[in-house]
Amino acid sequence: MGILDKLFGKPGTAGSVYPAEYFPSVVMLLREHAFPSEDDVLMKAQKAWSASGPVERVATMREGASHVLRSGPMIYSLHMNAGRYGGSVEGGSDILMRPWNEHRAWMSMDMPNARCEQLRRGNALGDFYKILLIYAFLSWLENCLGAYFPAEGVTVPNLGGLAESIQWGRRNGLSLSFLD
Repeated sequence: MGILDKLFGKPGTAGSVYPAEYFPSVVMLLREHAFPSEDDVLMKAQKAWSASGPVERVATMREGASHVLRSGPMIYSLHMNAGRYGGSVEGGSDILMRPWNEHRAWMSMDMPNARCEQLRRGNALGDFYKILLIYAFLSWLENCLGAYFPAEGVTVPNLGGLAESIQWGRRNGLSLSFLD
């Protein structure tokens, strides 16, 4: 099964759905379909990821809904879909379920050439997530209901800004040590 099959509509539960060789990914669960243009994607990527060199567009697919970008040795992919995300969570408090219950679209930021387990062993996983979170920070709007980390099985609800939402998660017992 390809990654696009996993992203676009395959049901699953958080946590055990993604194999150990999964890559770092941040999925923004959105209230409605409101995606950036191809130029806006590249402009935000330049702001977020140009530290290791200029960001260049490698490919655009699915009529502009998927992008592959490169900056130096780093490869990024962005995917947007006007439908419900294929993963899900069960149980949990109302505040944690709200993003899942109310979202109607999503956007993911991925590092498909990295592997979570390898990064975790090298104590670098948090650094890679932080790189992805820069783009998420630039895209965080009221339309965003929360951020989901598929490989970790963790959802952070939108409680203001992205940083404030992550801080709320830490204070309220969400397992966010992978960001350290």
